[in-house]
Amino acid sequence: MANTERLAALQKVRIARNAVQAARAQTGLTADEQTALTRLFFDLDDLEDSLILEEIGDKIEAMRADAKNLNEVAGKVKDAHAALAKEVALVEEAAKAVNGLLSVVTAAASAGLI
Repeated sequence: MANTERLAALQKVRIARNAVQAARAQTGLTADEQTALTRLFFDLDDLEDSLILEEIGDKIEAMRADAKNLNEVAGKVKDAHAALAKEVALVEEAAKAVNGLLSVVTAAASAGLI
């Protein structure tokens, strides 16, 4: 799903979830109506989570590619210009930090925490 479409869908899901949540707070609902609204709320909440996780998954792959590219470029610069060792070290540290973030986000996503 394209990012623009995903964000539009996410916005509509959030609006619907919030409307259902407000409806659940109304007085005078029958037990069946309350149950249906509660089930609908949680279904919308799950759908929202899925849309967010799908976007995170896409971002993880892009970040992984960016980190790999940083390492490759840093290696080339390091080989070509020993005088830039400090800058190369900073780029390598940035790539390492991105890889660390990817590990945490991937583990959290796999555990269902995000």
